[in-house]
Formats: sequence, C-alpha cells, structure tokens
Amino acid sequence: MKKTIVIALTTVLILTFVVLSMGGGHGFFWPAKVVYPYSMIISVMNNQIGILAIIIAVVQIPIYGILMTKKPKWTMIILGIHIVSAIICLNLPTDTFSG
Repeated sequence: MKKTIVIALTTVLILTFVVLSMGGGHGFFWPAKVVYPYSMIISVMNNQIGILAIIIAVVQIPIYGILMTKKPKWTMIILGIHIVSAIICLNLPTDTFSG
C-alpha cells in the first residue's frame, strides 16, 4: 500500500513538472522527451500530443514502479530501454517539439 502511494505521488509530481515546463507549447520539451520518451516519440510522429500519448505518459511511471517492485532484476533492463528511447526521442527531427 505504501509503495502504491509513493508511485502515485511520484507520477503526479513528475507529470506536473513536465507539463509546466512545456508551458502550453511555448516552453521546453526536452524534459518531456527525457522522462516520457515513448509518449513524445508518438507525439513527434503524429505532430501533436494526442490522447494515446497522454495515456502512456500517465501509466508509464506506475508501470515502471510495479515492474521494479515485482521484478527487481529487470531494473537495469528497464533503465537501459528508457535511456535508449530518450536518446532516440531527443534526436528525432521536429519543428513542433523543439527545445
């Protein structure tokens, strides 16, 4: 129960920081690309942040938390996949989500 509350609070705090850093489309997108690379890859491909990208962003951190709690040996694999995805996302060419 305690881990669930921590994961939920972490999700809300990180998501709030990232959304505020984007500034309604006039801010910085690199925090979103680093923290939520899967959502931002989808957004870059669609040229907009759609409902699928939002859903993935909301569930990403809780899924990470559940997987790392249930399967601690997977932590490095999850981290590696996330880092590779973030690097790919940061290097995708886009005018809409620059910065």
